Amino acid sequence: MDALWRELLDDARWAPSPHNTQPWKLRVIEEREAELLYDPERLLPDTDAAGRFTTVALGIFVEAIVVAAAARGHDLAVGYDGRPPDPQAPGPTLFATLRLVPYPREEPLGRELLLQRRTSRLPYDGRSLDDELLEELRELAERSGHGFSWSSEPGLVRETIALNEETLFSDLNDPVIRSEIGRWVRFSAADAARRRDGFAPAALGVPGPLIRVFFRAHGLVELPVVRGIARRLYRRTMRGTRTVAWLSGPFETPADCFAAGRMLLRFWLTLTRDGAQLHPFGSVITNAVAYAGLHGVVEAPTTGTLWLVARLGYSTEPPRSSRLEVQELLA
Repeated sequence: MDALWRELLDDARWAPSPHNTQPWKLRVIEEREAELLYDPERLLPDTDAAGRFTTVALGIFVEAIVVAAAARGHDLAVGYDGRPPDPQAPGPTLFATLRLVPYPREEPLGRELLLQRRTSRLPYDGRSLDDELLEELRELAERSGHGFSWSSEPGLVRETIALNEETLFSDLNDPVIRSEIGRWVRFSAADAARRRDGFAPAALGVPGPLIRVFFRAHGLVELPVVRGIARRLYRRTMRGTRTVAWLSGPFETPADCFAAGRMLLRFWLTLTRDGAQLHPFGSVITNAVAYAGLHGVVEAPTTGTLWLVARLGYSTEPPRSSRLEVQELLA
């Protein structure tokens, strides 16, 4: 009964999520119906207290199922009542209902893109995105009620990268934030492969021993030599960045965040189709001081909320982060 759902889950499990937490589970009800659950053990109550970005991730995951289902002749009817994920829930909890229905339209995005998509924290090669692709992304966002803006002005790119750097290091000085992120940081490729979630050193572009210092001996980071090494390594990963971009639109309610996630998956796969990469600067959005500073750097939206800032470009193929196996994701 669950063979088709297993196939869909095998594709959709490669969807991105904050810190690669993979907060989703699937409960198959019958051949065409399933329930999407969230796992409260995989939420971020300290750094995503309202669950907005986890809800975005659940929207991304649902849209990944949509793309996977289209390749098999189905569409997906989604029932979501607008409740946010609750970190106090006693166990995996219903988030949305899913029902496969006949597919009535052509799907422009192939399921292979779900497997090809990566988050690239590597240096970029200095190429700018083609204007035609950027306009396509703008139209895609606008169809969902969002605005997409970008800039390749060198000064603005430098300011945005610098703001992200300062925010990243500032956040890691906060013991609460450091503790929560630290749950999802792996110090070796072997550990990442064993646990199949979180950040592996290769995905971060930082050596495992230095990551360990940040999260297990943070006092050493205050030493000038260690701090200098960390900053230089970070800046090296930012090389070649020509374009920064931002998305804005409805982002006040859980339903807004869920819809934004569904759009973001299509946005990201469109970049993937063109061989381009996206690296979100999440800390700049979640840190209140940085977010206020961001509005002094990029063009503020006339309507809606600025909810994503990222660098766009081209890099060598990034490493693929590990994912939980299908059996682990079935409730």
